[in-house]
Amino acid sequence: MRGNIFAFAFITALLSSAAVAEDSSASFMTRLFSNVCVPNLGKPEGVRAWALEEKLAEIPAGPAFDVFVGPGNGGAAWAVPTSFGSFALSIRGTTHACAVYARMADPTDVENYFKKILEGVARPGLSVKIVTDSRDISPAGTIHSLIYSVSVEGMNGRGGLYTMQTAEKSGGPFQATLQAANFVEPQ
Repeated sequence: MRGNIFAFAFITALLSSAAVAEDSSASFMTRLFSNVCVPNLGKPEGVRAWALEEKLAEIPAGPAFDVFVGPGNGGAAWAVPTSFGSFALSIRGTTHACAVYARMADPTDVENYFKKILEGVARPGLSVKIVTDSRDISPAGTIHSLIYSVSVEGMNGRGGLYTMQTAEKSGGPFQATLQAANFVEPQ
């Protein structure tokens, strides 16, 4: 029930947003994240069912799989074909987070969309906090990591963790990722 509240709040915030991204890749990955990852928070079987229904091609074990799934068991990754860019959908191996990746997407547009979604969720009864906002130098330029936690008040230590990472330059396996995972802090 509480997961449905999060999904409804996220989708409502996204749909009521007046801003439209300049970059079609940023717009597409944000819609994919909102339509697949948010409603399936903590439900990797829902992500798998969606990928199967859409007849997405699974990414086999290898370097791309390792980037999109990472270590751990139970992960999976799918290519999401479009006429305007390369995208992937995955279930992370260790966290079972749902993740969307774009090979190329405008980092500013991705960040603006992500912030609109998360800041649009804030309402009485929900706690929305920035956990991490860092910028690190890498071969792909500045990597911006922005992580929010969203939880129902009174459910401290439990909720959703929403992550955005963007790279200043394209050319790597991905330039942007959005991820959604459940979190439970140790007691």
